Amino acid sequence: MCVATSTGGLTNKLSGRIGDTPTIGAGFFAEEWWEGKALEAALSGGGPEQSLTRFLSTGIKDVLGDCMPGLSGYSDVAEENSMDEKEAKSDASRAIGISGTGNGDSFLRTAATRTAAAIARFSPHQSLASAVDQIAGPGGELQRSAGDRWGKTGEGEGGIIGIELRGGVGEIVANFNCGGMFRTWIDGDGQERVMVFKEEY
Repeated sequence: MCVATSTGGLTNKLSGRIGDTPTIGAGFFAEEWWEGKALEAALSGGGPEQSLTRFLSTGIKDVLGDCMPGLSGYSDVAEENSMDEKEAKSDASRAIGISGTGNGDSFLRTAATRTAAAIARFSPHQSLASAVDQIAGPGGELQRSAGDRWGKTGEGEGGIIGIELRGGVGEIVANFNCGGMFRTWIDGDGQERVMVFKEEY
C-alpha cells in the first residue's frame, strides 16, 4: 500500500514553513502489518534474532520493491499450497493508506494520519473507519485541537480519506468535520463514485 498527497497550499504562511502535506504522519500515512496465523508463524521458531534476520533479508527488499519495481522480491504463489497456507495468507496482512486535507497546522499538532493508523492497528477490534471518525469526524481530535478557536479561524477543520485492506478486501473510509470534502473512488462493483457532502445525492 502506498499513499501520495498533494496540496494547493495555504495563503499568508511564512516562507519556508513546512506544512502537513510533506510530513509523514500528519498529512499522509501508509502501513502494512501481519495479523493472525501468519504473524504467529513469522514469530515462531528461533526467537527474535532469527525473526529480525528474516526481516532484514527479505522484508526491506520487499518494502523497497513496492516503490522500486526493479528491487521487487515478490514471486508467484504456487497453486499447490495447502488450505492451511491459503487461510494463513488470507489473514496475513492488513494495510492502510490515509490522506488528509484541511488546516495543516491542526494535522501537524495531532499527527492526524499516524494517530488514526495507530488506533486501527493497536486498539482491539478497531477498523480504520472508526479510527478516522475519532480523529477527523465531528467532535474528533482535529476539532478538539482548536480549543476555543474552533469555528472562528478555520483551525481544526479538515477531513481524512483512506483505504483499508483486510483479508484481500479493500474498503474506502472518509470523514470530516467541516462543510464538505471532495472525494472520489471506484467501489467494489467497479462504479465510479464522487461525493462532497456526507449524504448521498
